[in-house]
Amino acid sequence: MEYIKKASLIFIIMTVITGILYPVTVTAFAQIFVPYKANGSIIKEDGKSIGSEILGQNFTSPDYFWSRPSATSDYPYNGLSSAGSNMSPTGEDFEKVIDERVKLYKKYEENSDKKIPVDLVTASGSGLDPHISLKGAIYQVDRVAKYSKVSKEKLLELIDNNTEKKFMGIFGEDKVNVLNLNLDLEKIK
Repeated sequence: MEYIKKASLIFIIMTVITGILYPVTVTAFAQIFVPYKANGSIIKEDGKSIGSEILGQNFTSPDYFWSRPSATSDYPYNGLSSAGSNMSPTGEDFEKVIDERVKLYKKYEENSDKKIPVDLVTASGSGLDPHISLKGAIYQVDRVAKYSKVSKEKLLELIDNNTEKKFMGIFGEDKVNVLNLNLDLEKIK
């Protein structure tokens, strides 16, 4: 009987600590010190939410830069069904999906022998990545310039302004947040 009392007491104490005190403390600190990030890094314009800096967006118009493909195919970039596609890189389904994505890019890049950066045709592990590689952004410049009527030089300048450099100059890769890039593009159209 003594063991049951001790076990129950420990259970109640740990539930209060890990289920109430810890979450409330972390939430309070986040709201005080980093409220923008704590609330999902939502970008607003004229009081209206446009998107989140930390979730990919579904851009399909040829006059905008396109994000990485979403692994949440029924409803692109759906955070509730975040996961990888679980397709085998050697499987026929994966090959078919990649071929479709390559054809979409080639449709807008007639007579181009440019190699498509891999991140433009493959989903990230979460399927929600808001970034593309610097190479992925530069690859899309010709198409975006053609359809948006913005000069290639101006687009390259926008890409440069929206490039997040490697962490400490050595870790990771240079990357571009597609939503921020397209918002800047929208301002100069």
